[in-house]
Formats: sequence, C-alpha cells, structure tokens
Amino acid sequence: MEILIAGGAVFGAVLGRSFKVLVLLPANALAIALLLARREVAGYPLLDSLLEIGLLIASLDLGYVTGLISTDISAAAQGFRGFLARSRRPSSSLPTHLS
Repeated sequence: MEILIAGGAVFGAVLGRSFKVLVLLPANALAIALLLARREVAGYPLLDSLLEIGLLIASLDLGYVTGLISTDISAAAQGFRGFLARSRRPSSSLPTHLS
C-alpha cells in the first residue's frame, strides 16, 4: 500500500506541474477503476478496497498540490534571479559622479 500512495503522490505532482485541475477527474476515475478491477481479480474485501481508493485519491490530490507549489516556487526563483541580475548591472543612466 505504501508503494501505491507514493506512486499516486508522484503521479499527482507530475500532473500538477503540467496540467490544470480538471485532469484530476479522469486520473481519479482511472485509479478507482484499476483498484476495483484488482479487487475483483485478487478477491480483496470491499472495506480494504475502499480504504485504498480513499488513500490513492488523497495522495493524487496532495501530489497535485505539491506539483502546483513547486511550479510556483520555480517561477518565483526565476523572477528573483532576474531581479538580482538587473540590480547588479551598472546603470548607464546614473550621473558619473554617483557611479
């Protein structure tokens, strides 16, 4: 089950960096379908399957939020690096006695 949760979080982070929030609907539906199909094949009890479905959906959603945050952090870092580069360049518009 740990691999299922970790994989869902990683997959959610990839989705969060690349797509809008509506991609979670088919991703969650696919996860539910795969887990229910596995339940039928392996014969797991229904309560175990419902717990796995809930955990997988939660890990997908949390991974998606993590992907969104990482995208925002990298964009902010790029903006900050650009600001630092502009502030370190000597400006030619300053009077010569101030430079």
